[in-house]
Amino acid sequence: MTVSPNRPKFPGRAGAVFLALAVSVNLSAAALGQGVTTKPLQPPETQPQAPLAPAPVVPPKPLLPVQSLSPPTAPTSLAPTTAPKSEAGAKDAKSKPGLLPVKFDVEALDATDRDSIGTLDDVEGGFGLEMWAGTRRSLVEKLLPGVPAQSSSRIMRGLLRRLLLSIAKAPLANVPGQAASNDVASNENAEVQTPPTNIPVPGPKKGLIHLRIERLAAMGDIGAVDALLKVAPDRENDQILLRSEADVLFYGNDYARVCPLVASQIRQVATVYWRKAFIFCQALAGEHERASLGVTLLEEQGEDDPVFFNLIDALAGLEKPKIESMGNPRPLHFAMARAAKAKLPGDVISSNHPAVLKTVARTPGLHPELRIDAAERAEAMGALETRILRDLYTSVTFSQEVLENPLTTAESERSPLSRALLYRKALVESIPTAKAGIVSQALILARDGGRFQSTARVYLDVLREFKPSRDLVWFAADVVRALLATGDLETAAKWLDVVRTSAMFDEKSAKLRDELFPLARLAGAVSDDDWAPGGLGAWQNSQRRSENGAVVNEDQVLVRSALLFNLLEALGDEVPDQQWEGLLSGPPQRTTVVPRPVFWRNLRNAAVQQRIGETVLLALTALGQAGPTQADPTLLRTVIESLRSVGLGDEARALAIEAAVAAGI
Repeated sequence: MTVSPNRPKFPGRAGAVFLALAVSVNLSAAALGQGVTTKPLQPPETQPQAPLAPAPVVPPKPLLPVQSLSPPTAPTSLAPTTAPKSEAGAKDAKSKPGLLPVKFDVEALDATDRDSIGTLDDVEGGFGLEMWAGTRRSLVEKLLPGVPAQSSSRIMRGLLRRLLLSIAKAPLANVPGQAASNDVASNENAEVQTPPTNIPVPGPKKGLIHLRIERLAAMGDIGAVDALLKVAPDRENDQILLRSEADVLFYGNDYARVCPLVASQIRQVATVYWRKAFIFCQALAGEHERASLGVTLLEEQGEDDPVFFNLIDALAGLEKPKIESMGNPRPLHFAMARAAKAKLPGDVISSNHPAVLKTVARTPGLHPELRIDAAERAEAMGALETRILRDLYTSVTFSQEVLENPLTTAESERSPLSRALLYRKALVESIPTAKAGIVSQALILARDGGRFQSTARVYLDVLREFKPSRDLVWFAADVVRALLATGDLETAAKWLDVVRTSAMFDEKSAKLRDELFPLARLAGAVSDDDWAPGGLGAWQNSQRRSENGAVVNEDQVLVRSALLFNLLEALGDEVPDQQWEGLLSGPPQRTTVVPRPVFWRNLRNAAVQQRIGETVLLALTALGQAGPTQADPTLLRTVIESLRSVGLGDEARALAIEAAVAAGI
C-alpha cells in the first residue's frame, strides 16, 4: 500500500496507536451517534493542513455536524422508514422501535423464530405458511446458497424473490415419515466432544434468515434486504444482519442512519469492515485527525484497499479524488465516492453484480455509455426499472448528422449509444412506416445480441402507439413477438387478427400466420377453438424459408421444433406422433448441459407431493444461471410441468415464452 505523502503521520508503535484509537472511538462514537442530520453533502474545503505535531491541524469543514462528545448510554436503534398500515400496527410499531408490523398469525407459526419471518403473505405473492411442509431443513440449507441470483430471466428472479421473502414456517430438521438425511452435520444424541486446541472452532452456523438475506443481496435487491431486516427479531445482536444493514445504508448514501449504527458496533466488534466504516464516518464528521490515525493503523497491519485510502485522503482535502480501478466495488466504496464527488472508473461494472450495475446507472456525471451499459444489464436482470433505461436513452445528445442516419449507425456500431440513438429516433419519428422500420431494426439487432426481451420492454409504449393494419402487416412478426414477450396479449391479439384476415388473400401474410401461431398458443393468445396441432407442419415449413427464399439450416429447424413440441406438451397441448417422428431425421444424440439425475428425481417428487417451496428451489437450481433460454428442452419441460403442478401456471408459461422467443420461435 502506497502511503499518501500528504496524510498526517502519527509516531509510535502499534500499541500506542491502538490506545489512541480506543480514545478516538470513545469520543467519536458519541459524536457520530447523536444529532446527525441529512443536509446535502458539501465538498471538503481544500485549505492546506499543517503537520499534526507540533503545530495544530486546521481540518476541513465537517460534512456532518458534531453536537456532543459524551458517550451514548446505549447503541442507537434504527427506526423504520415505512409507517404501519393500521392503527393496531402503529401501536405495535411504537412498542418495538425499528421493526415493522408483520402480517401473519403468530400462533400459526408456532414460534416467531427468525427463519419464519418474511414480508410477503399469500395475498401479496408469498407461497404460504406451509410452503416448506414436508421439506427437510438440510436440503434448504444445502441448495439455498447456490440458487442462481443473477439470471437474466425475470421470471426466475421473481420466483426467487417470493421464495426468499415469503412468511412461512421454517422447514424442520427431521420430517415425519422421511428417513434422516445423511448429510446432516449434527446429531442431537451424539456425544459432545471438545475439539483439539490446534483446530479453530467454527463460528455460529448461519440460519435461514442469513442465507435468505445473502441471496437477496446477491440479487441486488437492496429494498428487499432492507424490508426483511426490519422484521428480523433481535437483529441488533446479530453481526451478519448488522453488516447487511450497513451495506444497505451505504448503497443508499444514508449517512444519517449508518454512522450511528457503525458507532454502536465499533466498540464491540473491531473488524476491518467496521473500522473502515467508522473511519469514513469520522471523515464525514470532519474528524480528520482521528480518521488519519485509524488509516495509519490499517496500513501498518497490511490492509490493501487503494480505493478506500484514496477517498479518505480526498475527503480530508489532501488530494483530488482519483480512482484508477474499481473492479470489485463494495457498498462502502460507493458511499465514499459519492461523498467525495469522485468519478468512477470504467471497470466498475466488470463485476456484473446487479446492485453495482444499478448504482452506476443511477450515478450522474459518468460517461453516458458507461451508465447505459450498466442500465441495460441491470434492467435485463430485473434490478432496474425499465423507465430508468428509457430515460438514459433519451438523455444522450447526438449530432444532427448522426440523427439523420440512425439505422446505418446502429448496424455498424451495435453499442449502447447506438441503441440509444435508435430509441431516440423512434420516439420523434412521425411517419408510421418509418417508425415501424426503426423499431423493427432495433428488435432484430436485439434478438441477434440476446437482448430481445429487454428491448421489447423498452419499446412497449412505442409498440402500443401503432394501429394494426394491412399496411403494416410486414411488421407483425416483430411486434407480435415483442408484445407476447412483455405479456401484452390483448394488443398482440389485435395484430394476429389482422394477420389472419390478410392471410386469406396474401401469401406473405399466410406465412406470417403460420410462423406466429405456435408462439401465440404458448402465450395463451390463441383459443382452443382456433388451435390446430396439425398446423405445426406449416410452422416448420415457415421456418425453412427465409425472407430471400434461401433454405435455412435444417438442424436449426429440428432444434427449434424439439423445443416447441416440449413446451406445448408441458403446457397441456398434445403434439401429434407424426410431428415427433419427423424429428428422428436428426442426429440421435446431442451434446448439452443438464443437471445431475438427483435434481430430476427430487424435482418430480417435490411437485407430486405439492411441496411448493422445495419445487421452486429445485427448479431454479436445475435451470442454473443461464436460465430457460439455454436450458435443455426436456429439462425445461420438467421444470414447467413441476411448476404447473404446484399452482404456478402463469410463471411456467412465462418461462416457456422466454425460452421460445430467445430461440427464434
